[in-house]
Amino acid sequence: MSLIVCIPYKKAGCFIRILQSKGIDIYNKVEVRKVAKEHSVFVWMTGLLLIHFSDAASQDPAFSQFYANPLYMNPAMAGVEGSAKVYLGYRNQWPGAVNPYVTYHASFDQYLDALQGGVGVHVGNDRQGGGVFNTLSVDALYAYHLQVSSKLMISGGFQASVGQRNMDPSDLVLPSELAGAGTTTLTSYAKIYPDFAVGFAGFYENFFGGVAVHHLLQPYGSPTEDPNTRLSRKYTAHLGAMIPIIEKRLGREVLQLSPHLIFMQQDIYQQLNYGLEVLYRGIIIGAWFRQDLLFSYGTVIFSAGYGTGQFRFRYSYDAKLSPPDLHIPTLGAHELSMVVIFENLKKSTKHRAIKCPKI
Repeated sequence: MSLIVCIPYKKAGCFIRILQSKGIDIYNKVEVRKVAKEHSVFVWMTGLLLIHFSDAASQDPAFSQFYANPLYMNPAMAGVEGSAKVYLGYRNQWPGAVNPYVTYHASFDQYLDALQGGVGVHVGNDRQGGGVFNTLSVDALYAYHLQVSSKLMISGGFQASVGQRNMDPSDLVLPSELAGAGTTTLTSYAKIYPDFAVGFAGFYENFFGGVAVHHLLQPYGSPTEDPNTRLSRKYTAHLGAMIPIIEKRLGREVLQLSPHLIFMQQDIYQQLNYGLEVLYRGIIIGAWFRQDLLFSYGTVIFSAGYGTGQFRFRYSYDAKLSPPDLHIPTLGAHELSMVVIFENLKKSTKHRAIKCPKI
């Protein structure tokens, strides 16, 4: 069973250093309990962090390969590539834990002449704390494309979803057990709820950007309609460019630079993502930084991938930046994505090529 330390942030580093000084594995439940009792510290096992910090239970999974699956970021991105596209993705958060946070998702989207826009379907499954919390969502998307001029295209998207959230507390260790105050009972539940999102995007020559709002109605994630389980609205703004580097002597593109800036906010939680990617002969290498607006935390993201006209693959790793005196090797994330393009599947004859990230 994995462990998540659930104590005030200022005390967390001290407690972890106490464990390390005693040579105790942070994920050894029995030994951690002993130290917790000695120092009057409460710890919760296997993901109950999401209940104690109740606002965190209402946050969406975060990904690092934003444009590998743009439907998740902004519904207005449905069908922008024109051809039928299938996406498969996997993310492993805190890989050193016995029960890490794991998210699977898949999508399909395509531009259709009859609808003058793109349609898409996205399915996601987020497992937290080894299955203590499990969230499944199915999203249907439509984005209307308007070709304003030969250089400018704008898109407006709408997303309708059905979500299901389950909680199974059978493997949890509660603070009352550590304090010797008896047993606290938590009841399993499953809640199905509707959800909606809107987005807008624009593409002008080599530049692109957009905004999106998810969870418009802020649905409840539990049967009791506890305000702490309500899904807060998520606001996203993204901006980027694809800058070709031309070799003057031959007059051809030798590589491509793609800077990006993405801001997200959900409830009081904010993150600013910015980075640069380089594309050379199908090989892409990128480096990103993620932080809040107060620079109180940070993550550096390294990624690499390869793509052809019909297939793309990418891997990224999130490295958590922490103070030099506090090293927690498990606070990282692995992420994999694969995209398959079906060029001849009802390919549009009217849709103009849009310059946007392809991998």
